[in-house]
Amino acid sequence: MIKDMIRWCPDLGMFATDRPINDVGDTKGTCVWKTPVCEEKCFNNKLYKLYPKMRDRDVRCEREWQSFKAGDFKKALSRKRKQTQRVSHMTRGEAFTDIDDIFKWKQVCEETPDTLHWMKTRAWHNPILKFYIENILFPIPNLAMNASVDPSDSREDWERLETKGWNIMFFGDEDLIHSPVTGQRLFMCPKTHKKMKGHCAICKAGCFSQRTIGKIQIVHLSEH
Repeated sequence: MIKDMIRWCPDLGMFATDRPINDVGDTKGTCVWKTPVCEEKCFNNKLYKLYPKMRDRDVRCEREWQSFKAGDFKKALSRKRKQTQRVSHMTRGEAFTDIDDIFKWKQVCEETPDTLHWMKTRAWHNPILKFYIENILFPIPNLAMNASVDPSDSREDWERLETKGWNIMFFGDEDLIHSPVTGQRLFMCPKTHKKMKGHCAICKAGCFSQRTIGKIQIVHLSEH
């Protein structure tokens, strides 16, 4: 039963899920697609030092995820008293480490059609997973899929995402305000740029925009 994996995140105004970033004992870390910028600027590594028990919780999250059964997520959400119209995945860790993860998250979305699942991923770096995400998960109506991008990703990477209709979340360069491919102006995230705590729960633009080929949204997350 998934229990520890779902926690209330007041900063976002919604429930969120986590998986471990790095290896902890015999539990494998999930950030297998991390970039040099991830290594340098990952805020969660700082939190791990401040709150050592966070690692233990993330290990429990991973064990629950690996024992996932159909209906588990729906049951867990049905017991929550705060809003479940939106859920964020992942505030720590990566959602897609292999193809099995893709089909698990598909199951989660299908069993909770009244919840909008907000997914951020770097798995697009892997050509096979990128193909499966585009063909298996893109059609799911209650899944807001975003490619996580940073300055270590190339212009060719941006082009591969934009031509396939990926919504993008960019972090790591305060001066980048236009797509290096199309010149499209980036949407400045209200939560990070204007410090609007909890705004993600009601935001209808940015990360939650309808994903359509030729009409994507590129969100700029402030570092501060």
